[in-house]
Amino acid sequence: MIDLPIPQWTNDNDTAVPAAYECGEPLVPLSDLSKQIRVHSYYYHQGYAGALQDCYLREGAARRLRQAAEQLPAGYYLVVLDGWRPYELQIALYEQFKRNLLQQGWPDDESLVERLTKFVALPSTQPDNPSPHITGGAVDLTIGGPDGWLEMGTEFDDFSERASTRYYECLPEHARGEREERIRRNRRWLYHLMTEAGFTNYPEEWWHYDYGNHHWAREKKRAAIYLAVQSVNFSEKY
Repeated sequence: MIDLPIPQWTNDNDTAVPAAYECGEPLVPLSDLSKQIRVHSYYYHQGYAGALQDCYLREGAARRLRQAAEQLPAGYYLVVLDGWRPYELQIALYEQFKRNLLQQGWPDDESLVERLTKFVALPSTQPDNPSPHITGGAVDLTIGGPDGWLEMGTEFDDFSERASTRYYECLPEHARGEREERIRRNRRWLYHLMTEAGFTNYPEEWWHYDYGNHHWAREKKRAAIYLAVQSVNFSEKY
């Protein structure tokens, strides 16, 4: 297991990023990609409109995901919870999470939108700012092992501050017991597996990683190569 601290995320917004372009890589299914990758299509099992039974990524992102999985020891595997999202699914998620916040008492104003978009991107297919998952370059995942999924401190799609990737890095020493140390090690392991394979992490969500899309491009100071994918012309061969 890799047990190095998760670094503080930095992003110099003043640095110009080259213009995005579409590289044309197809979407590929992940269920048969590697014996060390298992798919649990979370939103499909939750019954969301537009959700698919398998999960998909662009070919280059899928190749890097497999590279990350192959670094795991025997008995461990990556659990993919979500990848490419159809536009219909992105709308369904946005509206559902908006309803959840309203039910929690959030006012229907700019503060709600700010809180909501921290965790669920606005549905968009615009070339200059597509929703990350609609590009096929975003993946939500965790690590599984002999005793099931590793403890990461929150459930998937948790909206609390504990979902922040570095939350357990920032806890003072007196607040870290055995459980907190275990969670910190597990998050570190996932982070370094994915970033060493070329992905970047969205710092508000320990489970979310990007490759090739606008989130990745802003951190890497490179051109995004994945724009929105709206068709379902999946590659049959990988």
